[in-house]
Amino acid sequence: MERHLGRGNSAAPCVFLAHYRSIIGSIIDQVVALFFPGGRAYTGEDSLEIDCHGNPLIIRSIIEDLRISGCRGAEPGEFTKRAYLNRRIDLCQAEAVLDVIHATNENALEISQKQLRGVLSKKIFHLSDALLSLLAEIENYIDFTDEEWEWDEKISEKLGNVLGEIDEIMGSHRFRQTLFHGISVAIVGHPNAGKSSLLNALLGEERALVSDIPGTTRDFISENITIEGFLVKIIDTAGLRATGDTIELLGIQKTIANIRAADLCLIVVDQNNPQPLEEKMIGELKKKQCILVVNKIDLLGEFSLNFYKKLQHFPRVFISVKQGTGLDALKAAIANKIRECALLPGDVAVAINERHREIFRDARNLISSAKNTLESQRSCELCASDLRLALETLGYITGKYDAEELLDKIFNQFCVGK
Repeated sequence: MERHLGRGNSAAPCVFLAHYRSIIGSIIDQVVALFFPGGRAYTGEDSLEIDCHGNPLIIRSIIEDLRISGCRGAEPGEFTKRAYLNRRIDLCQAEAVLDVIHATNENALEISQKQLRGVLSKKIFHLSDALLSLLAEIENYIDFTDEEWEWDEKISEKLGNVLGEIDEIMGSHRFRQTLFHGISVAIVGHPNAGKSSLLNALLGEERALVSDIPGTTRDFISENITIEGFLVKIIDTAGLRATGDTIELLGIQKTIANIRAADLCLIVVDQNNPQPLEEKMIGELKKKQCILVVNKIDLLGEFSLNFYKKLQHFPRVFISVKQGTGLDALKAAIANKIRECALLPGDVAVAINERHREIFRDARNLISSAKNTLESQRSCELCASDLRLALETLGYITGKYDAEELLDKIFNQFCVGK
């Protein structure tokens, strides 16, 4: 709950005050009341926070007393929206609050915290400063030069540098999708190769039924885990083999569908009993990112690539699910594939969302148009116009230029209390 108390005295000290008080309503409780002057409050406005005991009866009683006193319930995202409107944070940082709340793994949380600290905002300001400087040069030429417009190679080169920076930032959108939504990893192979056992080992629990009887898994099982900070949806699929069992055949058809939909496939092979894959299945797997997982290395035998020559370009990891050997190496290989699929190296400064990507795309088109106009020597006025529009467009990312409808759309995604 928040009661709007006004800005107060601007000379008030930047500290919060704690008071031990009794609240007397239908239920009596001893609480700590924390007063935050606007300069130190999250919203930028004077705020009062009441810490009481967690009994729902007490909480409801206090809330009802506050309503009677003139307070109202906060709207979704209202606290963060007020912080933005009072210039405590910009729009990028406001969106990062939502990302911090919904982060499901360490890497997503780290990226969200960086954006909350203003890393993306600083990049926007840097790009805007560069464009503003170039725009000033062009407009100075328009206002104070009577000579015919000529192509300026240095300005063109600087515009190219800006476009390169925007392309790099836009590339982080795919990485964001990986961070927040995870990737799907399908475990595929012949019956009894150890697929279900591998799923259980990665999860650290007996999630899938394990049996020596071929064809035990007739439908797919999926669970989420975290590997080196990445969210991973692991899918155990039905074993690939020729069968006349109608139910098992349906499971194999789902396996093919899962292979096509997966971001990564783990092809599990029994080292001591490798069996050939159908050409159709090899064709499906060659289109994907895969890791060849050679299982049961604890038993006597030597793995041969005879049946898997067409898949030998995929990395191989040797494991024993039974003894737990090689599982760490497999997890590392999966994490490396995730980074490779996301097209970004380990240390990523930003990861833009869909709204940011669309705005960057529009700004990039305008800057590219300005660069083409400059190099074709058509019109310095048109070039300047495109750059002004590009600057305004970039401003929509941080909220320098805003629209009420856009703000409502963003902050309505928040939960009440944020």
